[in-house]
Amino acid sequence: MKLRPAALLLPLALATVACAPQSPQEQQADQIRDQADAQGDAIEAAAANQAAQMEEQAATLTNQAGTSQGFDAQRINVRAEALRKEAELIKEQAEARAKAVRDQGEAQASAVLAK
Repeated sequence: MKLRPAALLLPLALATVACAPQSPQEQQADQIRDQADAQGDAIEAAAANQAAQMEEQAATLTNQAGTSQGFDAQRINVRAEALRKEAELIKEQAEARAKAVRDQGEAQASAVLAK
């Protein structure tokens, strides 16, 4: 199999295009995307911290329920389960908010590039 000289230059040409300096619009679009990603990450991290605290409280309540009897134990277990469910909802809400922030950043970046 014999390769043509043009086929040998294709990887070099692609690498050159990939390393070309960005236009001001491309730089601005990248900055917008980076900011949106950072904001989304911050939203998710804050929610993860809050959810972890709630899950820790739920574990404490579950331990308390183990030492209680009857209706007291049932009430404590209900509270623990409610905290776990709320923690899950907080994480889901944060994921949705972070996605919305990232999508908005992508839309703004696209608008900058479209100008």
